[in-house]
Amino acid sequence: MLAGEYAVLRPHGLALAVAVGQVARARLSPGEPGVTVHAFDQTFALAANQHEATGLPGFAARALGWLAEYHGLRLKRHLTLEVAGAVGGAKVGLGTSAAVTVATLRAVLQGAQVVWPADQVADAARQIHGAGQGAGSGYDVTAIAFGGCVAYARTPDRAHRLAWPAGLHGLALFSGAPALTQAALERVPIADAHLDAIDRAARQLLAVWQGAPAAILAALQACDAAFLQAATADPGLVPPHVASVRARIAAHGCVARASGAGGGDCVLAFAADAVALASLAADWRAGGGHVVASLPQDIAPEAA
Repeated sequence: MLAGEYAVLRPHGLALAVAVGQVARARLSPGEPGVTVHAFDQTFALAANQHEATGLPGFAARALGWLAEYHGLRLKRHLTLEVAGAVGGAKVGLGTSAAVTVATLRAVLQGAQVVWPADQVADAARQIHGAGQGAGSGYDVTAIAFGGCVAYARTPDRAHRLAWPAGLHGLALFSGAPALTQAALERVPIADAHLDAIDRAARQLLAVWQGAPAAILAALQACDAAFLQAATADPGLVPPHVASVRARIAAHGCVARASGAGGGDCVLAFAADAVALASLAADWRAGGGHVVASLPQDIAPEAA
């Protein structure tokens, strides 16, 4: 998420988000229908009619059940899901559960030779993922279903694609500690008084998104300032380890930005100067840190 954290949970809240990399790779092969999930150095197996499971495989199971119940579509071959998005077994905040949900939907549709547009896949994925996660705005599954960069509002569940701005460069740095989505969502009531400001900042970012890099960077700084103001109501919104990452980003003359609900997985860095970001990336890796994605190089391709 680039902007709109917490505020996007409200009916008309706006988020800007970008899908990166290939978090979940799906492969259909001949054999007994079922699912094998390789994730976080573990392997899980599901029967084709197993529509309930825990953890990450549960999102694949719920997708199978939803397609069977509402569309009569069933898995006819064996589905293997290879899930990335982890460092040393810890998730790095790339939306693995959302990616598994979308990948399972698309694999079953492909096997049945059924084509859905991205907005229909996103709508189904929001329902399935929401049932498994219990809360959330759905921005993550929407971004993954669309690919590329999107602007998304919950009501009326609309998303539209955005071109990545010329001259804007970004990094996603793994902070070293995974964050729990549910724990972050529980903090929404604490930050409620600041949601209007966060939403206004996100809308201003959208307004200048195709403008000059300097204007975009200023809008990103305003988004971050609105989030940090919310953190005055709840210091737990920004864990101490995130503050140290932000300081490293600022030391290289780049703009730091919370990712998602700011819970700690990734911290974003932006600059108009690609050399400054390259220096930050080298410094981060030299200290043992992990660079999750470089933007726009690692933006996932747009889906049909």
